[in-house]
Amino acid sequence: MENNPLMPGVVVIAYDATKDRSERELKLTIDNVQVRGDILHAGDTITLLGVLHKVPHPLGYQMQPRPESFMGMNVRAMEEEVSKKVDMYVNMLLQSAEDCKDEGVDIEVKITAGTPIKKVVLQEVTTCNATWVILDRHLRRDLRFYLKQIPCKVALIQDNLSVEVLRPYNTADTDNIEHNLFFSMSNPVPLSTGQDKENIEQSVTSCGSYPASISSLESSDMLKNNLASSFTYRSQEHSFSARDDSGSNSKQEKSGRYTEGENKYPTALQIIQKQHQNPRRQRSSDAPVLCAACGIKTQLYIKDSMRFSFSEIQLATDDFSKKNLLGEGGYGLVYIGKLNDGQLIAAKVRKEESTQGFTEFHSEVYVLSFARHKNIVMLLGYCCKENLNILVYEYICNKSLEWHLFDKTENVLEWHQRHAIAIGTAKGLRFLHEECRGSPIIHRDMRPSNILLTHDFVPMLGDFGLAKWKTSDDPVDKRILGTLGYLAPEYIENGIVSVRTDVYAFGIVLIQLISGHKVVDSKREDQRESLRQWAEPLIVRLALHELIDPRLGESYDTYELYHMARTAYLCVQSNPEMRPSMGEVVRLLEGEDDHFHHLAEQFIPHFTK
Repeated sequence: MENNPLMPGVVVIAYDATKDRSERELKLTIDNVQVRGDILHAGDTITLLGVLHKVPHPLGYQMQPRPESFMGMNVRAMEEEVSKKVDMYVNMLLQSAEDCKDEGVDIEVKITAGTPIKKVVLQEVTTCNATWVILDRHLRRDLRFYLKQIPCKVALIQDNLSVEVLRPYNTADTDNIEHNLFFSMSNPVPLSTGQDKENIEQSVTSCGSYPASISSLESSDMLKNNLASSFTYRSQEHSFSARDDSGSNSKQEKSGRYTEGENKYPTALQIIQKQHQNPRRQRSSDAPVLCAACGIKTQLYIKDSMRFSFSEIQLATDDFSKKNLLGEGGYGLVYIGKLNDGQLIAAKVRKEESTQGFTEFHSEVYVLSFARHKNIVMLLGYCCKENLNILVYEYICNKSLEWHLFDKTENVLEWHQRHAIAIGTAKGLRFLHEECRGSPIIHRDMRPSNILLTHDFVPMLGDFGLAKWKTSDDPVDKRILGTLGYLAPEYIENGIVSVRTDVYAFGIVLIQLISGHKVVDSKREDQRESLRQWAEPLIVRLALHELIDPRLGESYDTYELYHMARTAYLCVQSNPEMRPSMGEVVRLLEGEDDHFHHLAEQFIPHFTK
């Protein structure tokens, strides 16, 4: 049935909330929805729906938010993660809410923890009786499902953030919707003036799809008991409307369940009201914590000018004293320092006799001025004095992956740390290849010594001296640069550079994370055999017990090991066209590879839990 255009509608913009978003991306998307003129009308509400299909477990690993997870410590961790996402999106949408005010359009944020994503989106869209659903570009892998199952009008966000209408009409030709148990929290985006924030800035947390409300915060034990009882009965669909304390209707119609059998009353739905404060942009003295373990902080926003004076760097490094020397590379010397505002830095000083220094210097300044990502070392600025060039980075506190894998004899890098490092590094490369402004950036020197770590073992890609933009020019390099053992065959033989050369090097790093082997390693029986030649047959035979670092013993996740080994195998294919993109690599490592069966078909063996 068609919606009445004179009645207020709900326009749902659906995102995968586990992926990173920027304020600019959200604002451009909403601007493009407004500009179209055929989706939004006065009185409508934009609901930004984010689906969390993975949340951190209190013990440190990622878990899928399934109904059996909604109890005990798990529900606290889930509530904390969902609440954090709600606050983050609300603050990124403050300007958009102001822009929409004149059009009579409200914006709210709803974050739902549940899996699979497509079923969460479908349930949320239908229960709020949406007039439109706008799917983020990362959700298009399930586009056929959405077009078949969603009854309202459907649009898709393109890679350039424009909005394309896929179906400008409603349809009744959909299957019956199975209502599942999800954990969600919603919050309206407040306006800066003319609103009572005590009434506005509250979040509604719901767990389930069943009615009733409790106006005070209940303990997780009660939630656990309620949920446990609800799973023992057959359920049927029910719906309800929630009202806030001020008596105004929240306009949120939720699908619910109540149980039949011995207990004929609805299971309790928690409505938790919290006051939120809008965080202000931090000054450098209150910069965000980079590493929770040692407490060092870093600049979140780059200085108005990236240029430092030589005296600033000289003072910060105690006149480049030997006690502050961190290391030495082909480019030059690296010193630790501390700026006047407390920011710890790593100052990279070019060797005067270095022939490649000037080229590397300009490459790093240019490339890193565009690279802002949590898994990429931030360039804070630079200094030029006569023939002296200095690059100023944020200081990363826990050495490199190479040191932890090969030089540290005690406290072997644990499996969960290796797995997290692999995923974080892959996300950093994905940003460079697929999400950076302008053309993709090719790192060209991906290896463990260029992956720096915090004490929380968050990986940071560094050393962009060899990085280059991927352009439409001739991709052939006349000089072969990089590190032997990590260079792709097409680069060594023909000088061909592409994002796939980075993918190959990342595959070698994955093998090293799994095995603990160096590219040239005396531990291998045949010294003439490369690391790839040694590892490939073991992966094909699924002899993963021979591949895994013996220092780990039995303390590793077999399924995660399988995914990492399979990903490494695909990355080091001799034919660059057969290698996955870094976006696909991230999904493969996270085990969400249903969309990439065409990649898996190259990989004959299969492992199941």
